[in-house]
Amino acid sequence: MKEASSNIEDVDDAEEALVLLDDDGDLQVSSPVASGAPGPVAGNGGQSRTRNSKRRHSRQNKSFVHDTQGLQTVPQPQRLGQSARNIKAKEHRYRPDSIWSSKSDTLRLSRRPQPFNPPFLVPTASTSDPRIAYRVKKSWMYSVGPGPCWELIEDRGFFKEEYIGTMAGSGRITRPLVYSETSHLLGYCKELLLGQSSRYNVESQPVSCFVGPYGAQDLKEIDQFSSVSTGGSLSVMFNSGGRITAVDWCPTTISASLGGRQYLAVSSTNNAFLGVGTRSHSPAMIQLWSINPARSDEALEVQCEVIMCIDEGAVLQLKWCPLPSHNEGERKLGLLAAITTDGAAHIYVAPMLGDGPLGSHHMRRVHCRPLLTMAFDETTCQALDWANSEVIAIGCSNGFVGVFRVKDAILGIGNAPLTQYFPVHQTSVQSIAWVRAPPGISDGTYDLVGDPTVICTTGSEGSVRVTDIRDCMSRMLFRNREVPHASAFAAFCGSLVATDVDFSVKLFQLQPTALGMGHSVADVGGTALALSVSDIHPYVAIGCADGSCITTNLLRGTRREGVVPFLNHKIFQLDYSPRDGHYRMLDRFLPVENGANEAMVYKESVTRNANNDKVVANTEDRFKQGCLEASGLWHPNVAVTAVAWNSGCGLGCAPFLVSGTASGLVRVDYLEGMWAKGTVPYGSIECIRGEDGQVEEEGGSEADSE
Repeated sequence: MKEASSNIEDVDDAEEALVLLDDDGDLQVSSPVASGAPGPVAGNGGQSRTRNSKRRHSRQNKSFVHDTQGLQTVPQPQRLGQSARNIKAKEHRYRPDSIWSSKSDTLRLSRRPQPFNPPFLVPTASTSDPRIAYRVKKSWMYSVGPGPCWELIEDRGFFKEEYIGTMAGSGRITRPLVYSETSHLLGYCKELLLGQSSRYNVESQPVSCFVGPYGAQDLKEIDQFSSVSTGGSLSVMFNSGGRITAVDWCPTTISASLGGRQYLAVSSTNNAFLGVGTRSHSPAMIQLWSINPARSDEALEVQCEVIMCIDEGAVLQLKWCPLPSHNEGERKLGLLAAITTDGAAHIYVAPMLGDGPLGSHHMRRVHCRPLLTMAFDETTCQALDWANSEVIAIGCSNGFVGVFRVKDAILGIGNAPLTQYFPVHQTSVQSIAWVRAPPGISDGTYDLVGDPTVICTTGSEGSVRVTDIRDCMSRMLFRNREVPHASAFAAFCGSLVATDVDFSVKLFQLQPTALGMGHSVADVGGTALALSVSDIHPYVAIGCADGSCITTNLLRGTRREGVVPFLNHKIFQLDYSPRDGHYRMLDRFLPVENGANEAMVYKESVTRNANNDKVVANTEDRFKQGCLEASGLWHPNVAVTAVAWNSGCGLGCAPFLVSGTASGLVRVDYLEGMWAKGTVPYGSIECIRGEDGQVEEEGGSEADSE
């Protein structure tokens, strides 16, 4: 493997440049603006800077030279015109928009979906029409439930495999099946006997947890690999046996004959503190769970059907191939990429689960060898993300990012070349996310069969950066005083969502006219540790250190005094009593308006008695009033360490959300949406989508329309 070098002579020069995306979607890097020059001055995070004029003038004539795997020298692009950031004053608050929309017709649901049943789909107009895009974006503002409204759900993810074999812009095969004919992969999995798998087992004690409505909870003893209902009709909780490090849904096709089940990969470990940059080989396991509708229609039913036994160490992060890659004939469920404590990234072949109805077979233990291993001699892997089924980006503990092309290696006809390897951060990469959008072409069109080229990363030094792999120059979006633990690219908003300081989550836009502009989307009670967004709806799920899982709508209203409030929905909160070792699962919270919780805490936490003496209300009283103080002092066992929306199994499965905690408890919820005042905007979904043939241009700003 070769390393790419970057000839950046001055870090300050790189950080002062202005980053913009041109009309083709390409990342542009401009020279610093001279003092007194017309147009806006932007630096890191969109803030202006004042520098010595001589020093600035000397830097304007400098070109950055990059040498990545023999790529030609790329001169520094010229500054874009002033109109690129010329936003009217009345438009200073507006909902973020998608970076790119397919011109092909898309699909939507024609009736309310039923979990585990095939959805009813009808074709509808694409949001590439600005009039329809405006109506759809405005309508999402009125979605006020904990999950998305099914009428507006659509797949906005970009994968080049959807357009290969079709005429550019005239057709799209949504989420096609990939790597279906791979019979040579069968040798990487071998079923183990009970005695052979004992060293892979994670020793676990039963978890004692109070479950049920507040005030009428029952204490449940949850053994490893067992589950209990949380009391909701579409909610269930199970015990994996160790601290959850990652969870993800397995993508499947709608026509897959897999018994109507949903599949989930869960990684857990008993090592609560996994060091950065260390290499440790040890037996570990990845659990594959199946989710079925309950026979009594009272709750979901889950079962651990396969344990993947591996020798590369505990899993730090795992992600399925984003496109379906199963094959029933070859007993292959899909391709699973994972980063383990041996410092490398591996791709495993996940074996198919057992046959027959749920509960009719025993749990299988299968030893799995890596199909492909991606490693670096000088550093360890810390984070990964798939661009599509062929390209993977890996963030390392030395702040570098490597890009691999894995298609030939998976097919068994070649290796996985390292195409880019470049520095991004001064410290370890915490998270990495591809901006899934097609690369732009000079004639104003998009290369629909090209790979994405922009990567967003977060580092332990507190910075969030965006990089175009065509020139391998990273630019800072913002920096804060706290480690941004997680980030994700939201296709519906064309924005990056990242954790921020002071117990908040922020959204930073990537559109050319608003690059780097951001706003807070949620205030949480503890440090945000995990994020998940979907390609099918604009809701974000947040896992927090205080044991709560929160969802909120990224396309909500743009002004606080509007008719629709900024609502954060707490799906559940896990509590723990060190005195008796019992957990408590609390749910059915009322939604809270963003930013209003802290004010209520300090107003109601101190009262006066009959003698006018100050009385501090205890925590239990404040909790009953719906007020919890934001704090970092939470027991480590209650932290929600992983969350994931179901984005790869069709529109009907989009409301599924899975959350994993440090206690080993994993919860699955089916979150349905609701409209403000129970009314669909514009009268019906047909009017929103312009299916009645009457879509007129709407004037005024978005803020005025509220």
